[in-house]
Amino acid sequence: MNNPNKNVFFSIIVPVYNVENYLEQCIDSILCQTYTNFEIIMVNDGSTDSSLKICSLYEKKDPRNIIINKENSGLSDARNVGLLRAKGDYVIFTDSDDYWEGNSVLEELNHLIKESYPDLILHEESRFFSKNHVKCKYNQQYINNKEGDFKKEAEQLVYYDLFAACAWDKIVKRTILIENELFFPLGRKSEDMEWCSRLINHINTFAIYPKSFYIYRQGRLGSITLQVSENHVMDVYEMVKHGLNNIKHDESSLNKALRNYWASIYVILLKDFYILSSSNRKAIWNDLVSWKHLLKEGRNIKLDKVMKFYNFVPFMMLPSFLYIYRIFNVLQKRYKTLN
Repeated sequence: MNNPNKNVFFSIIVPVYNVENYLEQCIDSILCQTYTNFEIIMVNDGSTDSSLKICSLYEKKDPRNIIINKENSGLSDARNVGLLRAKGDYVIFTDSDDYWEGNSVLEELNHLIKESYPDLILHEESRFFSKNHVKCKYNQQYINNKEGDFKKEAEQLVYYDLFAACAWDKIVKRTILIENELFFPLGRKSEDMEWCSRLINHINTFAIYPKSFYIYRQGRLGSITLQVSENHVMDVYEMVKHGLNNIKHDESSLNKALRNYWASIYVILLKDFYILSSSNRKAIWNDLVSWKHLLKEGRNIKLDKVMKFYNFVPFMMLPSFLYIYRIFNVLQKRYKTLN
């Protein structure tokens, strides 16, 4: 669609699983928008609490609310099911324990999109620890070009973590996702990492929404982001390995951006290394060593932080330092949720 007289139709996909304490705030924060040309697709992924009942009440209240009820099979499948049902010009993914702030978000997005109909709109989140601790990410202040040719700007967007490994900070043309079969991989944790790396190759134009409207809840009990298991870490390892192996060996800006993207996730793998059993640590160690060049060659603000350690300690010790940092960071987050 490139008709400036036609308003954008948004499909907002909300996977739902055992979020009875947060779901109403999430849906209400979307329904309160002054702009009304949207649908909310609530995909109930086999919830065992009252989440389905809440969804049903919202469906009866407003025809824009649509329920898809399915057996539990994980976040990826729930998003994929919602995407296949979506009718919108643009797709927005919103996690059901998060919420939006402000009632003019869709109105402003509609105006932004109608200026150039970009393939991708990026936006930044505010991290909610408690009512007294809400931290806004605002890295776009470091970017000169906030719209235009994605391939030319991808390195900068990756460097400043504006193109990050998550689905909910991106608003994408639905046709791009469907025509290129950009569905989420099944049976994996941190599936956003792979999905975003594939998305990079299909984006030509972008814009950045200037406000932070997405409130990303931190430290919720039961949140998959707190449950980092051995299988989770091994999934990340497989994705990094596959991602690095599939980068073309030329120095185009897009390939540099992909290399930097996977380098930032390599840092996460190093940080979580000691979650693994000794046998899995041994199995992946040689690959981790072979990828250490990413620490100096990659360009990302996460890598910059790691280099503060790496400049003073040998690589053998780096995972230990990062694991200590990981524990400290988790404790700090939990403290913030209590205040």
